[in-house]
Amino acid sequence: MHFDPSRRHFGRLAGAAALTPWLAACGGSSDREIREEEYVKAVESIFTDYHTPGVLAGVRVAGQEPWAAAFGLADVDAKIPMALNSTFPIRSITKSFTVTLLLRLVQTGQLALDHKIGRYFSGVPNGDLINLGDLAGNQSGLADYSTQRGFFEIFIRDTLHVWTPQELLAFSFAAEPAFLPGAQYQYSNTNTVLLGLLIEQVTGQALPELLTAQIFKPLGLSGTSYPFTPYLPAPTPTSYALNVLTGEIDDQPLVSPTSLAGSGAMASTLADLLTWGEALGEGLLLNSSTQALRKSMARDVTNGPEYDRYGLGIGQIGDWWGHTGTGVGFQVATMNHASSRATISVMLNASPDPDSARQHFNLAQELFERLAAVV
Repeated sequence: MHFDPSRRHFGRLAGAAALTPWLAACGGSSDREIREEEYVKAVESIFTDYHTPGVLAGVRVAGQEPWAAAFGLADVDAKIPMALNSTFPIRSITKSFTVTLLLRLVQTGQLALDHKIGRYFSGVPNGDLINLGDLAGNQSGLADYSTQRGFFEIFIRDTLHVWTPQELLAFSFAAEPAFLPGAQYQYSNTNTVLLGLLIEQVTGQALPELLTAQIFKPLGLSGTSYPFTPYLPAPTPTSYALNVLTGEIDDQPLVSPTSLAGSGAMASTLADLLTWGEALGEGLLLNSSTQALRKSMARDVTNGPEYDRYGLGIGQIGDWWGHTGTGVGFQVATMNHASSRATISVMLNASPDPDSARQHFNLAQELFERLAAVV
């Protein structure tokens, strides 16, 4: 999602001097050293081309030693280097977790993708027509609450405002749907906020509890959480709005994760994102038929993140599947190439300045694609 919060400290340049990577693994064979040099060059090219303050990047390929490194600065003013164990908000990657919970409920027969959302909630525009698959695949037509003026006016005044999911949905439900469900694709945060509420209603459990029991613990994601406050475990980098053409940066405010709910509230680490990217792309928490369905229901993307196609809580870029996240000073991505069992995850403490010519540019996706070319 793209917010435009008040900004400060105009005119500073991102500190690209601290480019020496803090490697999680080093040494080994010459082939490995050559490969890792190419990874480093790919990351350094992002600093050269777009002046980003800091980067975390990791690559895991079956049969190869995993690679992970931290580059640049976590805080430009204080000249604090980026730490490999940093905790980042992961924004819309949360959607892939929420939809995975939905699909697990479909597998057990507690829900079905063709169930209409009006069966569970009243007051949803076209609720008698929108099914759960439409919501999971961004094909519901429901307006994105985060683009509605009423929401934005409150958010811009107070990014720490605490919201309920119902309050978020009310902004969407007051707007006319853009199209009939299934007619086209339109990225909307409303879809997964609504699915998060549905999951809680059907199971009788809170979304963070379900995520912990069904995803975090089974996969060993000890650095991943669904927080309700923006104060994350240290170290957490400062977030910046970045003019990718000039290198000018502005500090960004903390954002209450309640403004994102099931669409973007989560936080994680690079190591956990690599594990999640593999589980998401290879379907480790789903049976093979559900995973195949998740991808087969993909359709061409017309707005939002620059995937080629989007399935059920999972996006496709070339032959890679996974999810990206962006907004208010952070951009992240985790993508998996199932046939070669390769996973790439990247985290940046900057997002393009919303007033700049390239405000929708995704630095994380660009870095992923450069690393994928090496893999």
